[in-house]
Amino acid sequence: PLSTPIKIYQDDFSPGKGNALQAAVASIFGLDLSNVPNFIEIPKGYEAAIRTFCHDRGSDCFKIKLGSDGGSDILSKYNGKLCILRGKSPRGDFGHVVVAKREEGAFEMMHDPHPEETFLDEVEGFGWCMFFT
Repeated sequence: PLSTPIKIYQDDFSPGKGNALQAAVASIFGLDLSNVPNFIEIPKGYEAAIRTFCHDRGSDCFKIKLGSDGGSDILSKYNGKLCILRGKSPRGDFGHVVVAKREEGAFEMMHDPHPEETFLDEVEGFGWCMFFT
């Protein structure tokens, strides 16, 4: 994984079925979109598919469910690290993911794989984040 993402954009914008997750992982690993699978289409599920993708590259991933406490104890060890952050899309009532960096107890938005680059609806809480090692 990179310390600064490269900007890879999604090319499927179907609500609930687009490839923002694929583009976010490509951005973190510095790969072309064509070299990363569309994880949500893989039958074993996106999380297992991302883990396999990481293992094939000598890396790993760690998903953290965010709630009222924000997972702050666990999150502190990932300060300065890129992650995928899942929240509500600002374009409608469906989920979306972006690339963020954990900095000083908060998420700094780094790259939105949607070309509008409007990131997440921050009125809603974030659902989860995934870090890569």
